[in-house]
Amino acid sequence: MKAKGIITVLLALCLACGASAQKFEPRQTWPYLLEEFTLGSVRTSAGVVIRDEAFLNVSIPDGRLHYIQNGKIMAADMTQVYTVLIGKDVFMNRGGRLEQVLYEGDGALLLKKTEVDMVKLSKSDIGYGVSSATASTQKLTGLGAEGMLINMDFSTAIENAKTGEYLPLDESYSFLVKGKEIPAKKADFLALEGLDHAGAKAFLKEQKIKWNKPLDLVKVLDYITANLK
Repeated sequence: MKAKGIITVLLALCLACGASAQKFEPRQTWPYLLEEFTLGSVRTSAGVVIRDEAFLNVSIPDGRLHYIQNGKIMAADMTQVYTVLIGKDVFMNRGGRLEQVLYEGDGALLLKKTEVDMVKLSKSDIGYGVSSATASTQKLTGLGAEGMLINMDFSTAIENAKTGEYLPLDESYSFLVKGKEIPAKKADFLALEGLDHAGAKAFLKEQKIKWNKPLDLVKVLDYITANLK
């Protein structure tokens, strides 16, 4: 499963979260991107399957891949992970963190990164009656790949999944163009070398681009791939 050619459009999934469905919110005791460990597969950069038909999830605090083995939660060696398919969601390893691939267009990708919002976390009670930034960082470290969930019985983790505090999230988007990751922000878009800036500004004005909306970011990515010299 190479990055190129593995995605059509997954944005419908982002837009399918209707008002009637209750949105999943990760917790201190279940710091995962997905509500459930889901069947998926893992490939290296060479396209070699290193884990198939495995139950997988993404740890939000450190971005690592977690999987179930012999009834326990384990953390993957991210140096061996390139792309991950979990259900219908595709992820790519970017600097040791898994980022979700939302869209692929002409060799370029729209990526979404989900992290713990450290600013909000530092202002909230994280379970120890404290709210300092230092304590928040220590707690975040404890939730990571070397934290309390690794080697825990999966059944125990499930029992505790809904008992912890909610984790505040920070979601950001980026474009991967010609191997370079570019923040999906107006200033970074207009600063791209090889792009006609006057035309780019006219495009943004005409399309009324909202930088927090994935469908609008697809338009921006398609514009980049069509006009970048």
